[in-house]
Amino acid sequence: MNLHGKIFLTAAVVTLALFLSTPVVAQGPAAVSTASPDAAAAAPAAAAPSPLPATPEPQNPAAVTGYDGWRGTVSIYGWFPGMHGTVGAFGHYAGIHESFSDVFHFLKGVIPVNAEFDKGRFLVPLDFFWVKLGDDHALPLTDVTDSTINVHITESIFTPKIGYRLYDGERLKVDALAGIRYWYTSLDLKHEPSGIGTSRSQSWVDGLGGARFILPLGEKAAVTIAGDAGGGGANVDYQVVGLFTYNFTPHIGLGLGWRYLDVDYEGNSANQYIYDVAQTGALAGLYFNWGGKPPVPPTASCSTSPVEVFPGDPVNATISTQNFNPKHTVTYKWGSTGGKVSGTGTTGNVDTTGLQPGSYSVTATATDAKEKKNNTASCSAGFSVKARPNYPPTVSCSASPRSIAINQTATITISASSPESRPMTYAWTSTGGQLSGTGTSATLVATNADAGNTITVTGTATDDHGLSSSCTASVGVPPVQKVAEVEDWGECTFEKNPKKPWRVDNDCKDVLDKLSLRVQQMPNGRVAIVGFTDQEEVVNAEQLGAQRAVNIKYYLTTDEIGPKLDPTRLEPRKGGTKGKAAHFYFVPQGATFTQEESVTVDETVVQGQSRSAAAPAPKKKAKKAAAPSN
Repeated sequence: MNLHGKIFLTAAVVTLALFLSTPVVAQGPAAVSTASPDAAAAAPAAAAPSPLPATPEPQNPAAVTGYDGWRGTVSIYGWFPGMHGTVGAFGHYAGIHESFSDVFHFLKGVIPVNAEFDKGRFLVPLDFFWVKLGDDHALPLTDVTDSTINVHITESIFTPKIGYRLYDGERLKVDALAGIRYWYTSLDLKHEPSGIGTSRSQSWVDGLGGARFILPLGEKAAVTIAGDAGGGGANVDYQVVGLFTYNFTPHIGLGLGWRYLDVDYEGNSANQYIYDVAQTGALAGLYFNWGGKPPVPPTASCSTSPVEVFPGDPVNATISTQNFNPKHTVTYKWGSTGGKVSGTGTTGNVDTTGLQPGSYSVTATATDAKEKKNNTASCSAGFSVKARPNYPPTVSCSASPRSIAINQTATITISASSPESRPMTYAWTSTGGQLSGTGTSATLVATNADAGNTITVTGTATDDHGLSSSCTASVGVPPVQKVAEVEDWGECTFEKNPKKPWRVDNDCKDVLDKLSLRVQQMPNGRVAIVGFTDQEEVVNAEQLGAQRAVNIKYYLTTDEIGPKLDPTRLEPRKGGTKGKAAHFYFVPQGATFTQEESVTVDETVVQGQSRSAAAPAPKKKAKKAAAPSN
């Protein structure tokens, strides 16, 4: 050490000795670089011994899952800080700004130990730090009779805390911490060669509260960000720590990081002691884990439902696991001694199609890929296949009503049950009519061809194994009463529109709509439409009656708003001079129409016209030739 350093160390020690000689709780000052304006102000600035600040409590990696009971961690660590701030006593103050290498020159010994105990979510971190600094060749500043001063400073810091894990996620863990930080400092001075010496000690306590955030980086590594703040003896006492930890084995790990610590302490008015120092530097340490009960191996149990099935019936299997890490994703694999098994989760399905009667088993394996040991569990459950009995469905059919006329409907119903409670499908057939339906009921519509006959409807129920049963129901269709002779069904007139004397007007339309209903009710026979003319009509009298008959047929079969009857059942005929009308006669099948003197209209010559057709333009009269002049 050079001369200036020894002089400045002595000045710092004397200042500390003055402070420690007073009965007050205090912290030993750190090395000073500039003395306050007093007798020692003229001394050159140099590094001086000072107690190393308290090291942070090592941040342990994420708790090992799967353990029960108390676990413990012991850390041996070091902090390598520089410092800056203000220290002083009795009105003597100094600013300090020292690197760790300056402080290291005066280090005589250090014991940093950290322990942490946890059970479940409860945490008990403990930290103890002891350091001794000294200089055997410090120079006295005021005592000229002595040549050197032997200075030794001892500092002890004990930080007990308790904590609780607020959040224990797979990717984030959050701890709440509370406790105290106890500071103790002692000073021993011995003047040489006089041998005069003195010894003093001081202490204070700060209450603390803080939090710790752990971000696991896989199975072995983690990043920790922690901090605490408090006061009591000091005005303010806070720190911030960032740490990276890595587990070499389940019991040994390494921690590297950085810490910032700031303390602002002011003594009472008697000693005017000030210790306002910020310290920051790298952290490094080894930690050792032990304790806790060994993890319980994972287990699994399987079950099947139903346990007895017929060939082709499905079997559902379920696996239930215990003692797996609930934060890890567990995968499942299924197998079977018979049938086809499918499933990737906790439920598997067995297709028993084609299996012979006998006993079979389903196996399942659960795996936690993130665990290296004790990461699988298997189980099995049995089921049996029994021969299927030949029990087809039982069925019965009914019809309502049991007798219908042409174009009327009847509902056929099948009542079916399976002795094995199998699902069933239904099919229908009939010997006549129009049949529709695929469920437990069908609808039958009687047609003209069914008149006088009985329609038999057959319903068939088939289960999912192909076993079927059928039943029948009968519906009678009465015969159509035949008309013995030609019937006069009335007429419609063409008197309201002299410009279109052939047009089907609204009055005639109403008559024709009612006529169409009568035709539909008579399954056989035809209607003769006889068109007449009046002797006073002069508009193409030869074709007017035929045009009226053809237009009526056109309305009944083709016109856009007409009833659309079967054109083969309508016969337009041209009658004589009888009036502005058309007459209707129903001609039964096999009967001969002789009621009117008329002829069948050639519809290729006289074509039907719509009610909306325009009247033909009147023909221009030819001019008479001029009389020859004489």
